[in-house]
Amino acid sequence: MKKYSFLMNIITLLSIIFIFIGIFSLGYSIIILHYSRSIITFLFSFYFWLATLFFGIQSLALMLSYRRSKYKYSNTVPKSNIFLRSHVKKIAVLVPIYNEDKDMVARNLMAIHSSASQMVTLYILDDSTNNSSEAIKEIANRIDAVYIHRTDRSGYKAGALNNALKNFVNEEYVSVIDIDQMPSHDFIKEVVALLDNNEDVAFVQLPQYYANTDANVLAEMAQAQQFMFYEILTEGKSISGSLFSCGTNVIYRKSALAAVNYFDETNLIEDMATSINMISMGYRGLYYNKKLVYGRAPVTMEGYVNQQYRWAAGSIGLIKRIFKNILFKRKYSLAMKIDWLATSLWYLFGWFYLIFLLSPLFNIFGIYVSALNIYVYLLAWILYPLILTMTFVLVYMDRGAPLKSVFYNLAANLILFPISISATFGVIFKGGRSFKTARTGGKLPWYKFSPQIIIMIVLFVASSMLVYKGGILDIITAFWGFYQFVLLTPVFVLNRASKESSLDSSVLKTSPKFINDIKAGKDYARGYKNNNYPGNQNIHANKIDSITDDELFTRFK
Repeated sequence: MKKYSFLMNIITLLSIIFIFIGIFSLGYSIIILHYSRSIITFLFSFYFWLATLFFGIQSLALMLSYRRSKYKYSNTVPKSNIFLRSHVKKIAVLVPIYNEDKDMVARNLMAIHSSASQMVTLYILDDSTNNSSEAIKEIANRIDAVYIHRTDRSGYKAGALNNALKNFVNEEYVSVIDIDQMPSHDFIKEVVALLDNNEDVAFVQLPQYYANTDANVLAEMAQAQQFMFYEILTEGKSISGSLFSCGTNVIYRKSALAAVNYFDETNLIEDMATSINMISMGYRGLYYNKKLVYGRAPVTMEGYVNQQYRWAAGSIGLIKRIFKNILFKRKYSLAMKIDWLATSLWYLFGWFYLIFLLSPLFNIFGIYVSALNIYVYLLAWILYPLILTMTFVLVYMDRGAPLKSVFYNLAANLILFPISISATFGVIFKGGRSFKTARTGGKLPWYKFSPQIIIMIVLFVASSMLVYKGGILDIITAFWGFYQFVLLTPVFVLNRASKESSLDSSVLKTSPKFINDIKAGKDYARGYKNNNYPGNQNIHANKIDSITDDELFTRFK
């Protein structure tokens, strides 16, 4: 929004200044002047300084990405909806499936099939072990898709993709669409045209937009997290050359995949790992920020935790490779290195939130961070965090996000601190969880939330005691203690059962009953095309006017 532009420029400048002032002043007071203090105070203050450094890096990367997004990104993608010319005749669309809900698989395969055209060959990669394979194979036969079933899960999703690419796929371009995604009719045509007209681009990534946020609070929170990444960070990364593939809603050049021996099977997040390999070979990605694919957020806490743990463990496992292949190489720009440094370290956030969560408790026992004097303490606990938090909020609002989304994003990061810590141990000790999708599982037993609940009790009790003590340093710490307590409160509603989303009550859910009733099927398809059914407005309000009712009905079949 233009009304925020001047304010954002000022806040951005202040943020960058305070990032460096905060880091250097705290470091100076801790390392140079705290040598005479107790070892506990020194270690606590040094830990706090590391957290300041960590969040300073993340904030700097966010600010730089925001400015690139706001002032440069629009020049890198077409401004009109007119399709660019494309010479490609055949495209492969790969849809990996593993033990998914049969109804959801049927609906989404219909949607993926309906978005395809004569140039598309659909490959269904079924690794399921839950007796759903026969039903999926039957759907594949009815929509003329290539059905591939593996008896082992070596390499997990990456292994299934590689098996298809090496043994079945001959097309020049390869799209990967997860089974919980529903592409619009224009997806393939628009994205392929971008690849054709940017020969140095290895892949084009589209945003993941969760359309089932009406299911429960958890889905809303997951979408709030997506907003920051797909509306700001990825646009900035596309400019700096640090964009990585996100695993779905993407089209690759097969030649670029072949150059890095296809998808990386050594990491839980094959998309980022493969992107790093591509960047090391001189390739780059392009981000196309247009909602042409609609997906489903996790609606169960177990599924959400599975997703977040996989992302965290995979990212932490790539830190060494990112430093070796990108950060320690002279050929990459400073902007690109800042982006990758922030990306590589992000999922360690739990360790650095922990020091802020424990600060009120430490203060009760007289241990204060950087308590050299009141000025350093004010900088550490008032100016520095206040400026960075204000910047975060204004960045969100400048991109049109509601304040509720801002709150959910801040809350999600804090609530997930145990997952970050657990993933770190999983990577270090080569353990952790097996590969699970975000659609698995249900409600978690409440003891799984004991770290968050214990921390909330500690925050409330310790902050209340600090207010009672009444010292200026105590009041400052208590303020941030109560602030963090409020951010943790959504933990009590995230584990609730979900309701049916409008996404799942669309025509695709009920269309199979029309297969033997041609007239009824065509009538329903006509209403669907005109957005007359619940959920269609948010999902399929795209360019389907040119599709005949007969053709649309045929695609539903």
